[in-house]
Amino acid sequence: MSFHLALYSASIASAAANQQVAQLGDAVIATSVNGYLVNGACPNLMRVAGVGNILSRFQLSSASIRRFTPWDMNPPNTGTVIESPARAIHLENTPFALSTNEELDAYVTNSAATATQTTVAVWFCDGPIRPVSNNGIFTVHWTASVTLTANAWTAVTMSLDNGIPAGTYAIVGSRCKSAGGLFHRFVPRGGAQPFRPGTFMIQGFDNYSLDMDRFGGLGQWMQFTNTTPPLVEIFAGSADTAEEGFLDLLQVG
Repeated sequence: MSFHLALYSASIASAAANQQVAQLGDAVIATSVNGYLVNGACPNLMRVAGVGNILSRFQLSSASIRRFTPWDMNPPNTGTVIESPARAIHLENTPFALSTNEELDAYVTNSAATATQTTVAVWFCDGPIRPVSNNGIFTVHWTASVTLTANAWTAVTMSLDNGIPAGTYAIVGSRCKSAGGLFHRFVPRGGAQPFRPGTFMIQGFDNYSLDMDRFGGLGQWMQFTNTTPPLVEIFAGSADTAEEGFLDLLQVG
């Protein structure tokens, strides 16, 4: 299974319904004006989430979706951080099929006419999730001290507390923390598949992670060797200077 996390994010000043949110830009998924063009290798919607200080609902629209009607979604994560537990629309077991190269657009409705950063996250996938057995899965802790750019993806090099033995590993779960962190995803290196799988972030160690995001619940996110660990990209609402996380790993070679 392959999946990829992409974001729409902008400062929205109006309370009117269906204000379009521009795509953030992406190194893998092509863009078109304010939207993304659906990639033929990951043409399905796996999960959708919205976050904003006064966000009340959000919407996706594309030619495939409009065969019915633009897709209104609720609940959002209302606030400046992801709620605990995270609010999302879950389609992991029955992803919604989009058409390759059609434009996917995002819209939001806020509850007041106050300028506020609003973000919609979409997870693209190539098919239903294929969980893996938790037999053999282990977890490693990492830290970083990179100054993040607020409301943009920032690449971060992870420093593992302890080295891992020589071999090939699959990421099968993740938990990532910073003070204003919202989303994180992994950037493969060494010629691996191009997609950047990821999920929500936490702002405190007692925040509740989604069960399926850990210990093989979403299957294999990506593979890497001990000499080519991935980078992690972080999207935060503030210029955080300290990041850390936990990787669930499974040795596959």
